[in-house]
Amino acid sequence: MTQREQHWEKVYQSRDHREVGWYQESPGVSLRLFDLIGALPGQSVIEVGCGASALVDQLLERGFKKITLVDISEKALSIVRERLGERGDIPDYRVVDVTRLALGQSFDIWHDRAVFHFLVDAQDRQKYVAALKQHLAPEGRAIIGTFSLHGPKSCSGLPVERYDEEKIQDVLGKDLLVLDFLTDMHLTPAGGEQEYNYFIIGWRAGA
Repeated sequence: MTQREQHWEKVYQSRDHREVGWYQESPGVSLRLFDLIGALPGQSVIEVGCGASALVDQLLERGFKKITLVDISEKALSIVRERLGERGDIPDYRVVDVTRLALGQSFDIWHDRAVFHFLVDAQDRQKYVAALKQHLAPEGRAIIGTFSLHGPKSCSGLPVERYDEEKIQDVLGKDLLVLDFLTDMHLTPAGGEQEYNYFIIGWRAGA
């Protein structure tokens, strides 16, 4: 088990997932972005670094069935499966580091609320982008949420990279394009404020 895997498994084994700083009782911004890109229930969705997020619950309520949940923590995914109850067998659960993701299939929607900004090593960022390119369908859309330039410099005891539109475009390279973005202020369970940027990303024409 890598140091990164050990860290996140310890987080979900030792803490109530409803008390971690990134917890959202309702994933309102993500759902708004799904509406903005015109997401349809028949489309396939991959949520990378899903943790114990309630987004999958809301997607199931909306009729989505082709959902793949990816997280580095086995405990996090077990929390989701247990919470979903009778619906727990619908998603496909994958315990894997997103920088090593290789599922051999593409998805219409790639969703990542808070993984990318933890990749402070340039090689890890390159591996993430390679995985995104490998798994994003030709007409697909990626939704990536990160701390903004005014957001925290660390989270869960780890340093983070903060992004605006120009900075994330530089990392994505020439084949992928930031199509739109919005800024949102997340209120943590402890009452703190964290500013996020959410980016909608697609393939550049001709890529």
